[in-house]
Amino acid sequence: MRKIHILAMALFLVMPFVLHAEEIEIQLMEVIQMGTIPGDGPLDNSGKEGDTPTRPTSFRATIDGNALSITKEDEAIPFAQAIVANASTGGIVLNQQFTNTLQEQISNSGTYALRIETAFGALVGQFIVQ
Repeated sequence: MRKIHILAMALFLVMPFVLHAEEIEIQLMEVIQMGTIPGDGPLDNSGKEGDTPTRPTSFRATIDGNALSITKEDEAIPFAQAIVANASTGGIVLNQQFTNTLQEQISNSGTYALRIETAFGALVGQFIVQ
């Protein structure tokens, strides 16, 4: 009976951390020839007529615990490619094409680099799984 009570207390102490997982928005930055710029920076359309670069607001990427979620918010973009790499090892953990949303579990803790590629340009971000 005492072992059950201790186990119940241990679960009670751990549960608040599990129940209160927080969804964190991943800041996305647009990739241009000279590096990256913040989302509120200028567009790089290279002066070409009809060239519509991807804006960071075209996608919403969040991490909730180890659950990565990416949502495409611009119907003009037909599809995107999401690439996630472990920042420490450089190993690719996800390389997947999606049309509207992508949800993926990241199994190991660490720092990860996210790249979203479209026909109009690319966005990059970074997130941590604990």
